Amino acid sequence: PGEPPPVALVYDGDRIVGHCGTVPHRLWDGTSQHRAHWLNGLMVLPEYRGGPIGLLVLKELTARLPLSTILTVTPAARRLFGAVGYREVGLVTNFVRPLRPAKLLRSIDLASLQLEGLPRWLSWGADLARRTRVAELGAVVAGACLRLLATATRRVGSRLTIASTTLLPDARELDDLWARVRTELAASSVRDGLHLSASFGARRGVKGEPTYTFVTVRDASRLEGVGVVRHPKRNGDPRLRGVRVATISDIVYPLKRRDVGLALLGAVEGAAKAANSDAILCSTSHHDLAGLLRRQAYFRVAGNLHFLLRDTNQTTRWPKDLASWWLARGDANADEVF
Repeated sequence: PGEPPPVALVYDGDRIVGHCGTVPHRLWDGTSQHRAHWLNGLMVLPEYRGGPIGLLVLKELTARLPLSTILTVTPAARRLFGAVGYREVGLVTNFVRPLRPAKLLRSIDLASLQLEGLPRWLSWGADLARRTRVAELGAVVAGACLRLLATATRRVGSRLTIASTTLLPDARELDDLWARVRTELAASSVRDGLHLSASFGARRGVKGEPTYTFVTVRDASRLEGVGVVRHPKRNGDPRLRGVRVATISDIVYPLKRRDVGLALLGAVEGAAKAANSDAILCSTSHHDLAGLLRRQAYFRVAGNLHFLLRDTNQTTRWPKDLASWWLARGDANADEVF
């Protein structure tokens, strides 16, 4: 903490033509934690692409980083990272919870998004909804059914206290929560008080507006779960045509406490609605969280974030199955799209 994160630059004379930055973090391997970095912001000026600049940037940077990770999208970037020793672990799955299905059908051109795994009624009704009111009325009914389904699967006991705030819980509480959660995880970024406060605690949006809502679940007075909900951006992905998407940037709870996980997702839904969202996005491939998302009426759609790992020390046998990794959309600032 306090040290500037490593950045690699390539110059042509006094002009910067290539760049890649990093985000410091720590990786948990099931028994201990390791210092690591996310690679972030690989950029090469258009007129220099197709040459050696990208490779020069990565070679310079990775020579100083024994352990690093990447969330990336494009095939060209994945090939470039593979050339300097990164191993692709897998494709992170996206889950979407429609909050206003009628607006989604009216606004989004699903064909342009090229998403796989959407429910048939949504794919079939999208074009029809733009031309008639019939499908739109059906979407309203479907939205009501989704809300009933999600509510019915949340059997939260009276002992659990749920809250939403613009402030993170105390760092000591977050450290204690992580100490209990990590024993159930085979691999993850360390998600303690330092990580959550550094990643989300001080970030503000336009005119100082809060960027995140933090939802918490307590059993008696002890913190049992925390979720980070990113508010929709004023100008999101143009393909969404004005649809407002809230993002689950991070979520931490003991896996054995499914009641806590469901309570958190219920609070996330409330926070997303309060931020005037039309849908919620959660990116994860962990089997436990994926199961809870399905119970809360989240639909699995095609992912676009590929997770890559490079460990030159090779002292840890990292899981090769992405379903064993606890990853989140907020890792490496990948929650900034929507």
